[in-house]
Amino acid sequence: MKRLFSLFLVFSLIGSLGTSAVSAKAATMKLNKKNLTLSAGNSYTLKVKKAVGKVKWKSSKKSVATVSSKGKVKAKKTGTAKITATVGRKKLTCRVKVKAPAKGTKQNPLSAYSANTFNYYEEGKKRGRFTLKLLRFESGDAAAELAKSNATNPVPEQNEEYIYFKFQIQYHSGEQTVNARDVFNYYYNIYGADCTKQLKNLDWGFFFEPVDDLGTTTLSPGNKIICSKAVLVNKGNGPVTYCISTGNDVWTWFTTAR
Repeated sequence: MKRLFSLFLVFSLIGSLGTSAVSAKAATMKLNKKNLTLSAGNSYTLKVKKAVGKVKWKSSKKSVATVSSKGKVKAKKTGTAKITATVGRKKLTCRVKVKAPAKGTKQNPLSAYSANTFNYYEEGKKRGRFTLKLLRFESGDAAAELAKSNATNPVPEQNEEYIYFKFQIQYHSGEQTVNARDVFNYYYNIYGADCTKQLKNLDWGFFFEPVDDLGTTTLSPGNKIICSKAVLVNKGNGPVTYCISTGNDVWTWFTTAR
């Protein structure tokens, strides 16, 4: 009997020590962020440091911010939400504040029809300060009508269409001449309405109206011009967005939507 009682005490002591060890480890768990501010549309992954078990995630207000099973928080709209990570009986929380997206981002592109002034960068170097204003945008039949004013321009196939841009560009200050097609790069920097799908250039329309052709226009400091371009792309791309390099690895986004 004494032997059995002794064994019971030993196992009880071991169990107590094990529980204490787990509790001690649990006490060291913490989130990598207790407070988080995100712009709507952006995301951040929360992590539990020194987790001693499976982590379950929950958002107090999914309309403001959601959280995945792996702790990835996605900001939905302005407001605040509490993200809770539960590990066993331990609960850890992070307060998430969602603010409106910055202007000129993919989530909140600027209106191309406004007179937008920016510093233009090429290969990480500032080339000059410009104001770019979209005067007119067309797609589909309206753009095709404009392009066919020059009979040498290609006729769109059934699955193709022209998108047409007419800009006013002012070159305020800089030290060298700049090609207008570099500032508004229609080869690579035109995207669909949601700023994600890059449009592939199939061909271009040239010299179809009495303004400068954007593809051949060179600007010097002090110049203010009106120029246009028709770009042949796959069908179904109006309105569109485009981006311009406005810093070292910084892009400003614009939309042709009214």
